[in-house]
Amino acid sequence: MSNIKLIVCDIDDTLIPRGKDDISDNLKMAFKQLKEKNIKLLVATGRHYKFLQPKLFDSLTFDHIVTINGAVLNDRDGKVLSYDTISLSTLNKIVDISKANNFGLGLKFKDNIVTYVNHKKFVDTYLKNQPELLPLVIDNCQSQNYHLEHGLPCGIFIIGEDEIVKQFNGRIDDLVIAKSYPNGYDAFLYNVNKATGIEKYLELNNLSWDDCIAFGDAQNDIFMLEKARISVTFSNSLDDVKQNCTYITDLCANDGVYKALKHFEII
Repeated sequence: MSNIKLIVCDIDDTLIPRGKDDISDNLKMAFKQLKEKNIKLLVATGRHYKFLQPKLFDSLTFDHIVTINGAVLNDRDGKVLSYDTISLSTLNKIVDISKANNFGLGLKFKDNIVTYVNHKKFVDTYLKNQPELLPLVIDNCQSQNYHLEHGLPCGIFIIGEDEIVKQFNGRIDDLVIAKSYPNGYDAFLYNVNKATGIEKYLELNNLSWDDCIAFGDAQNDIFMLEKARISVTFSNSLDDVKQNCTYITDLCANDGVYKALKHFEII
């Protein structure tokens, strides 16, 4: 695999087990080797830039990061280089559905995460293992007017019971609702996803999907896993994620990314 030039990685349950705040020592060693081989790293996450684990910047070398499921391309320092937003009609629909079904609704704007429905329900689940981030989530549930001054959101996160939330996938025009973890769902546009965000980076760096190996664990990763020359997921991933991948590796908590890089002799 000497012609691999780019490693694309999701964060949660891919690079870092959920609930942890740093990559493993094996991965630190692996990415040091990759840097020495001039193989670039691009992180592609559903997270907002403000919610990235601080130790990620100490442990990894990267120039850009795709955030909010491909809707935003940031540089390493957080500057927004490009972004896409959902429509006002889609925003109104998701707010109405969230109210009617008692969902917690958080909207990912390019500058902040803001709740529009059930603030406490949203933060209790979304920040379950990161209570220190609570001050970063703005409660706008009463007035629901943040978008009037700051522009439309780039992404959506829904907290709700699985059997209820999944009923709405495909029923809101142009919107994908993808399970991230139990009772937690990313919602993003079909035509704005991790793959489209990565393609902006590829164009900037004169690279193609044939130069890439991609790692992801969840439904919001499927778009990029379908495109990459080599795609890797984990033994505990959902079946629809596995079927879009070249290779299935061990759990994230068992150094699955490291083991896959060894398997393909990239390190």
